[in-house]
Amino acid sequence: MRHALQTRTGRCLVCGRRALFLVTEPEHIRENAWCVWCGSSARSRHVAKCVGQSLPQHGVRCVRDLAAVHSLRIYNMSARGCFAEIWGARPHITYSEYFDGVPSGDFRDGILCQDVQSLSFDDCSIDLIVSEDVFEHVEDYRKGFWEIRRVLKPGGHHIFSVPIGFTHPTLARFDTRGTCEVPCLPIEYHGDPIRGQVPVRTSFGYDLLGFLESLGFEASLEISRYDEARRFGTFDCATFVTRKC
Repeated sequence: MRHALQTRTGRCLVCGRRALFLVTEPEHIRENAWCVWCGSSARSRHVAKCVGQSLPQHGVRCVRDLAAVHSLRIYNMSARGCFAEIWGARPHITYSEYFDGVPSGDFRDGILCQDVQSLSFDDCSIDLIVSEDVFEHVEDYRKGFWEIRRVLKPGGHHIFSVPIGFTHPTLARFDTRGTCEVPCLPIEYHGDPIRGQVPVRTSFGYDLLGFLESLGFEASLEISRYDEARRFGTFDCATFVTRKC
């Protein structure tokens, strides 16, 4: 009730319904402003908006519509969350998680494991990859983005979010010295539903777009505008949209 005055109504771009967006933590609003129907956060809805804009030929008005687009092969880099729940089990959609010590392509408890630094997918085999706040936890994010480019079809998209700072370049938070990792910056952790608290390895900055373009992507950064935030509950969000050239 403390934040009832900040709760908004709008159209959810994940489930497509008119909804209330419940704000539980105004200081981290991109991580909440939950849709009362599908549980999507502001961040997920902004990713969904960018997915729809990137696939106009398929008439995608909300993420749920992609469940019926069998001509696309989709890889969602999470087996949990609102996207996985709204799509369900579909032959053209693959979900995965990262498990320590499990090789890419193997399963644990019925869930596919993928390490983005060494994906098990064939070259040029996927049309759309979606990830939310994954790459800041990857040991070598450069290998990860190279792998994304390898498995995308020409013209395929990777649409993703990461925490981004606009006042600094990309910063490594750990330094490898021999077989040891030494923190370069204060250790920061994010919660993970499977692995608990996981360290942030990279703080991405204003140079990320240039790095993505150097790999052969067309890349843009979409920032939620005030009018969109009011209509779709995409508060304080930034999403990267890359297309394999």
